Amino acid sequence: MEIRGGRRLSGGRVSVAGSSNQVTKCIIASLLTNEDVTLRGAPEVNERKVVQELFEYLGGRLEELDTSTIRLNAKQVTQAHIPDELCRRNRISVLCAGPLLHRFREVTIANTLGGDQIGRRPVDFHLKGLEEMGAQVETTASTYRFRVGEAGLHGARLVLPFPSVMTTEHLVMTATLARGRTVIENAATEPEIIELVKMLQKMGADIMVDQHRTIVVQGVQRLKGCELTCMVDRNQAVSFGCAALATGGDVLLAGVSHDSIYSFLNFIQRMGAEFQVTSEGVRVNAPRPLMATHVEVEVHPGFMTDWQQPFTVLFTQATGTSVLHETIFEDRLGYTRFLSKMGANITLFAKCLGEVPCRFRGRNHIHSAIVQGPTPLTAGDFVLPTDIRAGMCLVIAGLVAQGTTRLSNIHELQRKYDHLVQKLCALGADVKVTSGSAG
Repeated sequence: MEIRGGRRLSGGRVSVAGSSNQVTKCIIASLLTNEDVTLRGAPEVNERKVVQELFEYLGGRLEELDTSTIRLNAKQVTQAHIPDELCRRNRISVLCAGPLLHRFREVTIANTLGGDQIGRRPVDFHLKGLEEMGAQVETTASTYRFRVGEAGLHGARLVLPFPSVMTTEHLVMTATLARGRTVIENAATEPEIIELVKMLQKMGADIMVDQHRTIVVQGVQRLKGCELTCMVDRNQAVSFGCAALATGGDVLLAGVSHDSIYSFLNFIQRMGAEFQVTSEGVRVNAPRPLMATHVEVEVHPGFMTDWQQPFTVLFTQATGTSVLHETIFEDRLGYTRFLSKMGANITLFAKCLGEVPCRFRGRNHIHSAIVQGPTPLTAGDFVLPTDIRAGMCLVIAGLVAQGTTRLSNIHELQRKYDHLVQKLCALGADVKVTSGSAG
């Protein structure tokens, strides 16, 4: 990808795709029923394709009714083993363990789970939760093996050490068909999880989201099919919003609701940006120079970990000293070295620079940063990291920088951003792909 920077992204609208984080989990959830499940508003991204291939490998039938609508049926699923080549492509494979245990008494999944390289992402929480629900879990040199007796899985009281999103999704799905009542405490409550809960309710599940991060699931005997429309991708919305603001422009995030990105809007308002919520979506603009601020990444409903990378580019263009404190992943600031090469003034710290309780306190992980701005950025040539949001951060930096930035390994962007080049060009950017697919 070649990006000629220094152009203001202004006056356009961008169509934000459906949530890739939601659609992939909904595909897995369709393994819980033998009836048709229809998903509308599915984004045209590689991550969706990877999970569709996983579903079909297991024996599921998939029809693409149009580019954003798929119909799934798991009645003919016969495969209870997920091999290395599929697990390496995406760590979502582990979410199949619970749903498949309801179909088969034994499931084997290769332990080479892929995904963004953003720090330790162990599956211990998943394994412990399934064990407490009655599964026997054996870890070998190459696989996770799950077994359950004739009575199947049962309900349990599960207390998560940390409100892990994927663990919560996995255990909620698994609990829908387990005998008895499951209580998940300290659960994650992101909007995508609530959308998954709503899907499962449509399928006949009995689920209550209680106060204090508690989800209560009463198991049922069977689930039915359903139809649903995916929520918009709030990470895409924030990325395009940051791209416009970093270049001093404005953009209408078409179809985006206020509640899905309200914490993002709160922080850009602190920096001097403005937003308007209309029936068409949310428009953000920077009528004056941005001001520095302090961001602490938290679990929902706080500031998302997937938003801090594009926000750091905003910090480089803001007047004053900005502070970032990442509390979710211990190794997610590696991308800042690229920004520093482009001229950003960033200092990293192992100390907690904030007030939010942080599990990395005193553990010598680099998880805080101070950014002095504004600083001009200059173009560079980079290989995109496997952290997809860090990759988008470099795209935004390229839009700001003087000169031509060249990015390779752009298939990483295509995992979660549909038609990225076309959308940026429609906003006034000068971006092109010199080889391979434009994505």
